[in-house]
Amino acid sequence: MQELERLEGTVLYVTFQSRDTGFTVLELETDTEMVTVVGEMPGVAPGQQLAVQGVYSNHPSFGVQFKVHTYEISLPGDENAMLTYLSSGAVKGIGPVTARRIMKEFGLDAFEVMESDPVRLSQVKGISYRRALEIQQEFRRIYGIQDVIANLSVYGLTAAQAIAMYGVYGNVTMEIVTNNPFILCDEPCNLPFEQVDNIAMSRMSQEYDSHSRISGGIMYVLRHNSGNGHCCVPYDRLVETVSAFIGVEPEKVENMVNQCCDEGTLFSEEINGRDFIYPAQLYVAEMVSTRKLAQLLAVQPKNNMDVTAAIKTVQRMLDIDYAQNQIKALEKVADSSVCIITGGPGTGKTTLVKGIISMFEMQADVVSLCAPTGRAAKRLSELSGKEAKTIHRLLEVVPGTRNDIKFSRNQDNPIPCDVLIVDEFSMVDIVLFSQLITAVKDGCRVVLVGDYNQLPAVGPGNILKDLLESGMVPNVQLTDIFRQAQESDIVVNAHAINSGVYPKTSGKTGDYFFIESDENRIETLVSSLVETRLPRAYGFDSFEDIQILCPSRKRRGGTQNLNTIMQKVLNPHVNDRDEIVFNGITFRKGDKVMQIKNNYDLEFVRDNGETDMGVFNGDIGRIIKVDKYNKTLTIRFDDKTYVYEQEFFPQLEHAWAITVHKSQGSEFKAVILCLCDTPKELQYRNLLYTAFTRAKDLLVVTGSSQVLATMVANNKKQLRYSGVKHFLEEYNV
Repeated sequence: MQELERLEGTVLYVTFQSRDTGFTVLELETDTEMVTVVGEMPGVAPGQQLAVQGVYSNHPSFGVQFKVHTYEISLPGDENAMLTYLSSGAVKGIGPVTARRIMKEFGLDAFEVMESDPVRLSQVKGISYRRALEIQQEFRRIYGIQDVIANLSVYGLTAAQAIAMYGVYGNVTMEIVTNNPFILCDEPCNLPFEQVDNIAMSRMSQEYDSHSRISGGIMYVLRHNSGNGHCCVPYDRLVETVSAFIGVEPEKVENMVNQCCDEGTLFSEEINGRDFIYPAQLYVAEMVSTRKLAQLLAVQPKNNMDVTAAIKTVQRMLDIDYAQNQIKALEKVADSSVCIITGGPGTGKTTLVKGIISMFEMQADVVSLCAPTGRAAKRLSELSGKEAKTIHRLLEVVPGTRNDIKFSRNQDNPIPCDVLIVDEFSMVDIVLFSQLITAVKDGCRVVLVGDYNQLPAVGPGNILKDLLESGMVPNVQLTDIFRQAQESDIVVNAHAINSGVYPKTSGKTGDYFFIESDENRIETLVSSLVETRLPRAYGFDSFEDIQILCPSRKRRGGTQNLNTIMQKVLNPHVNDRDEIVFNGITFRKGDKVMQIKNNYDLEFVRDNGETDMGVFNGDIGRIIKVDKYNKTLTIRFDDKTYVYEQEFFPQLEHAWAITVHKSQGSEFKAVILCLCDTPKELQYRNLLYTAFTRAKDLLVVTGSSQVLATMVANNKKQLRYSGVKHFLEEYNV
């Protein structure tokens, strides 16, 4: 690690500062020079004395900057400096005029009055008692954050981590961390257990078998398992794993698990004769969602139509001649309060959804469509001809909710529809499903549409699989491949892969090809396909139409390396092209980028002038403007334009190449699947199947035929512990 340097000086002016994250760009005057300082420094303002520790960096765009790791500030010591500080707007509610009045009234005692005596502060002209209380609260907030930063820096935490902790725990942050340092392993810091364990043992003199250490180890192991898709863990396995992980006797771990269950931070459930342990959030999610499902399933839906006649009318309206299995699905949906429709590519899911919409709208039902991601919702809208929303947008995220997301739509304020259709349901995890299903009003029909053979949700649970295997939810599986789809090698091979058959090129339509390549050729091969070969042969646009997919992020055949290569090939550095370098990543005008985290507070403007909030994990767009002076990126996602300030840059990645997991719910005209240098743990069938089903007009697989064969043969699906079937059976009694 680079050795930290220390600078001290006076803050002359602040170029930029985010009130939410504390990210700041300022000019610091030291005894010898003027330095541009960047980093998380909430509340820092002109006139303050500032001491920073960090490192110098030399950016091509901005020149020399000092990146802050930790900092300390001193309040201005004379009246001129105090006036400068208050006039800068550092304390919300105080501008230049009010600052002068405060300084004239209280002089050097101004800060003490602001912090401790709002009654006296309200005597200043223009400041009501209510406003005085708000100023006091803001003043304490600023210096409360700074105290937390200073205290946590002793343990090696960065200012950004300290600010995140303060955002969750406020003024009691240090009390909570001191009592239980292992809270740092959880949101929002997510520090490795080993790092926190070192702090607890060496800095806080905790015993190896302390309450907080054992409970911290238990929660860490459970979080790790939920990250791998598990909602719960067998009791015996949990005790054994934690005991070995933290070096504590199994009996002490058992006692702590039982104590946590008594306290309600963990829950125990016997499933098929075996005890399982849940984190509280996931236990509640499974309980709530299955209880609501059981309630919906127990009620026969109201049906005012002649279903047979309605289906005939729908076929005439849409000019569609439904297959027998599709008619069966329409009948099942009409007769069920909850119904699952599954099927692979080319089996008619989209035309069926159109029929479901028409069938219920004919009887004046309100039909709502949703999908887990923005791209999936957009695709559903295009295919169905009816507006579809993301699940988050349908549930109406409460503005300002970050780590702990809250929705306006819930049990007390349900979604205003009579039929709810959820597409790409395999992508929905148990927490999101519980929030969605509890917001369904009584009597509403729920239609869940998905592909059982695709990858499961990134989050915990495998709700589509669980519901199908429970046998308690009416479902129809579409298996017939329609004639037009049978002519596509992409569709035929996707189904072949599911049967364990190696994909082949028939030569009929020429929409699937395999090109053998090793890791030494993969970069040249992929770049030539995207830049010249596919555009010349098929007329594809390198940016809009072609998407590179990779099983992993790392290695030469991963997204990180291929994005670096593709930026050089498709959007190289030129002297007159604007670009910003942030944390070693160059963002350049014209770059293809992906949003990698839901952000509900980022405003956008549509092409028609409408404004709204929110950008979602998996959205792909293009940088259309780089503002070096204000350090912002303007990015266009479909018909929406956003302005990203620097604090949001970490939520962006280049997107010429994306992982197969990130591609779920999307469809691209042309896909290049890179199977070179693929990690063994990612060589499995449903990942390959998911990649194949992302391509619409052309699929080119590059890499190792041996890897391809291994993936086809490997039908081992990841085990995910869940109690959904168990709870459904309990509630259906």
